[in-house]
Amino acid sequence: MSKKLISIVFGTRPELIKLAPVILLAQRDPCFEVEVIFTGQHDELIRDAITFFQIKIDQRLHMMHAGQTLNQLLGHGLTQLEDVFNDGKKRDAVIIQGDTTTVLAAGLVAFAMKIPVAHVEAGLRSYDLDHPFPEEGNRQIVSRITTWHFAPTELSKNNLLNENIATEKITVTGNTVVDAVHLGRKLIQQDLSHQDLLKQQNIILDEQDQVVLITAHRRENFGEGIQHICDAVEKLITQHPFLHFVWPVHLNPAVHDVVQQRFAEHRQVHLVKPLDYPSLLAVIERSIFIMTDSGGLQEESPSFHKPVLILRDTTERPEVLHVGAGVLVGTNTALIIEHAEKLLTDPNYYNAMAQAKNPFGDGQAAQRILDKIAEE
Repeated sequence: MSKKLISIVFGTRPELIKLAPVILLAQRDPCFEVEVIFTGQHDELIRDAITFFQIKIDQRLHMMHAGQTLNQLLGHGLTQLEDVFNDGKKRDAVIIQGDTTTVLAAGLVAFAMKIPVAHVEAGLRSYDLDHPFPEEGNRQIVSRITTWHFAPTELSKNNLLNENIATEKITVTGNTVVDAVHLGRKLIQQDLSHQDLLKQQNIILDEQDQVVLITAHRRENFGEGIQHICDAVEKLITQHPFLHFVWPVHLNPAVHDVVQQRFAEHRQVHLVKPLDYPSLLAVIERSIFIMTDSGGLQEESPSFHKPVLILRDTTERPEVLHVGAGVLVGTNTALIIEHAEKLLTDPNYYNAMAQAKNPFGDGQAAQRILDKIAEE
């Protein structure tokens, strides 16, 4: 039996983290010949994850240019990916993950060249095209041209069914982020260089210190939103002298400059560069809860049994809310403080969130994805 040629395309670190289990499993599977394509949408931010998971890249593109618009980014992606796929090889699938401009570009090129599209993490919806922007639009567009929809949950499947996607095109797999967390923990345990990861990041804590991981990078939170989040952090550290925030600060000046100005000299707020993936896992492990506007962290938190306060007004991952593992607080200072205080002082409230069932699966999503593509 001839091998199926599958091209796995990623451009950002979250995409790679969630596709790493698929890539590594496919490379060991005799059914597949695997081509790994990195579009370069993220560059420095992604290098650590490539090294950590030991991903061999076959095609490295240059999609990102300083100061470009979203349309220019998409245009570069379309042109460069078409050049790759126009090499005369017959591809049996292009696998994409999530909702970035890389995903949109790869999906459109594959569709135009009649290559079947496999969409990992299909069916996420906020049904608000401005939140998150442009991701909500990207994933809705990609759903119209996808052959295999790999939905992480039943809710995602139902979103697709409500959009008249045929049932036979949808497979509920769980989310590959759970696979990645299991794999990441295993790799950390095997490699002594990953021990004391917090100290390597110059995060020095006493045993009695309570840690909260906080991240904020969404465009919709720029300006007043970031200021309100900072107000909440300032109030909480004033009231709790053993409470420490670890804040990997996004490089965008709209976030970086504001946060540095507020907390650069504060001993309870540890401002660090964006964390490599193993260090991020270590901080999650050490944290008591998480405050974030990141979609990925909303998914990773239940795998660590850490409550999550979602710094957004809507989420395309409502499963976290439905099982009680997280709560939407937006950038409302009073609401952030209210729920943070309850997590810090009310054991029943904390335990109910921390012990919620993980809605994102059992860590076998990658195998289900490859099984489905292999059988077609």
